[in-house]
Amino acid sequence: MKRQLGTICAVILLAAGSLGMAPPAVKDPDGCGKTDRGWLCMTSPAGGHKPGVYKAHYARHQGPEITVKLGYEIKMKRTGIIAESKWLGSKKTRNGYAAFSKRLPMGNDACIRAKMKHRGKFYISKYLDC
Repeated sequence: MKRQLGTICAVILLAAGSLGMAPPAVKDPDGCGKTDRGWLCMTSPAGGHKPGVYKAHYARHQGPEITVKLGYEIKMKRTGIIAESKWLGSKKTRNGYAAFSKRLPMGNDACIRAKMKHRGKFYISKYLDC
């Protein structure tokens, strides 16, 4: 009886210890969002609230090459209103990757995110530094 109790206690302690050692949940990178088969992101060396070049890009991790339409949305932080929403163009992925860049006059009150359309389905990323 003592042996069984000791074995049960050991199993419970091991199980509890392994729960504490589980890796933390992976957080989406800033400005990115998951799609069915990849990532849609908005990036900029300037950061999210300064004038500079912003890149909307899609990285596909499985499946054949596809044609995607990429663009961006700019939201005003104070009001939550979408101030600008434009398409940058359509492009076929090459090695699973497609991107468009544009210089934008971003202000401190603005947030930007990427948008994508493929076969009538729309995708959006998280806002960059918002």
